[in-house]
Amino acid sequence: MKKICFSILLFIIITFSYTSTVNGKHQNNVLENVQFSTLTELNQLFLPLVFNGRDFFYVAPHGSDMNPGTFDLPWRTIGKAARTIVAGDTVYIRDGIYKESVRIEASGTASRPIRILAYQGENPIIDGGNTIPEYGGSLLRLYGDYIYASGIEVRNSYYIGIGVYGNYDLVDDMYVHHNLGPGIIIGDGHHSTVQNSYVWRSGLSNEYGQGSYQTGLSAARGGVSYATIRHNTVWETWGEGISTFEADHTVIEDNIIHDSLSVNIYISDSTNVLCQRNFVYTDPASYVYDYGPHVGIALGDELYTPASANINVINNISYGNHRNFFWWQGDQGGGMNNVLIANNTFVNGIGSSSGGNANVIIDSGDHVNVRFMNNLVQQDGVLPVIDTIDHPEVVYSHNLWSKNPDADAQGPGDVIDDPLLVKGGTPYFPDWFRLTNLSPAISHAIVLPEVLVDFYGYLRDSNPDLGAIEYFPPH
Repeated sequence: MKKICFSILLFIIITFSYTSTVNGKHQNNVLENVQFSTLTELNQLFLPLVFNGRDFFYVAPHGSDMNPGTFDLPWRTIGKAARTIVAGDTVYIRDGIYKESVRIEASGTASRPIRILAYQGENPIIDGGNTIPEYGGSLLRLYGDYIYASGIEVRNSYYIGIGVYGNYDLVDDMYVHHNLGPGIIIGDGHHSTVQNSYVWRSGLSNEYGQGSYQTGLSAARGGVSYATIRHNTVWETWGEGISTFEADHTVIEDNIIHDSLSVNIYISDSTNVLCQRNFVYTDPASYVYDYGPHVGIALGDELYTPASANINVINNISYGNHRNFFWWQGDQGGGMNNVLIANNTFVNGIGSSSGGNANVIIDSGDHVNVRFMNNLVQQDGVLPVIDTIDHPEVVYSHNLWSKNPDADAQGPGDVIDDPLLVKGGTPYFPDWFRLTNLSPAISHAIVLPEVLVDFYGYLRDSNPDLGAIEYFPPH
């Protein structure tokens, strides 16, 4: 499987914030994440081109754990490396299949992280054969701090593929699939990141709806805080695609999530969450399609401890899901508290209204300071554009509706019209949702300090557009 080489990784990090020219105007590509500067420093620290380490070791299927772990005399197991390494060490994993469960308890430091890397151009695989680890365990478990793992395929776990339980850990460019339980879990610690990874067919213990929901990629429980999930692709999960629950300060951004059994992005019992610039959809051709509710983005507290609060859902595109956006009141009650749902593009929910479906659904609850603004909501056919309730703390304004919404969702600055999207090529690519030059969504939004850029990271105009993607005239 093709790996991202070290030089390309360096280039990506250096160009994370850049300036491009659109129609003769400079458009700064800016990430809104308040943690960006910290994480950029962390990523640069972990770059394989920066050698602050003590030693380099090698693991290969033809090696022996009695060897010194050199290039010519490598170790046989990754577990041997995990038991040996200390802060500053780098371990290169050579091509081949490793049938073991690996637990890394050693910690790096801010200046001397531990690196567990695929050898450049090779494809090491940790394969559990659906028999290991024990229930509740992970094939690859990061318990130490400042660990950087990259380029490894993890598959066929009896439960979790990768578990992250330390602080300041970074999981990058991993390929995690066909696990009976979750794909990747950030289950403890703070300031850990999962990025640039591919996670598919997680939760196979619930395949065809025969078990309980699992998650593809999640930051959840264990006191998790300041977790970041970015630039990942997650699909065909037999439960939630990307989720955060019972966590604080989670960032979910720039991911592609599709064809999850229950919901593509799920936020529950979490505080201070930023969910931005994600593309979520459901494809009827997926083998998961005939099972489950297939919601796009959902908020709803199951435990109400803590009650979810301070959540921004901005600049996302949600297409072809049953309920592209959905808030539901869990069994414990509650409501949305200080929630902004703004500049999203919600297009064509599926299903029937008799089945309780609509493009957007916001149920009743003890809501406080909820704003639904600057969104573009297009719904063809008879399914409602929105199903909601009248609540004094839920404010609607400056939204584009392709047809008249419920009276309870009408607000000042609304546009009732066809948004005139490009709709060229396939709707499973974000460019399909760009605005044409005649779109009534252009220049009809209000400026929100939380939404200064669009889906692609371009700075919005002083008279911004409705929906996730700002319109810029062609050259």
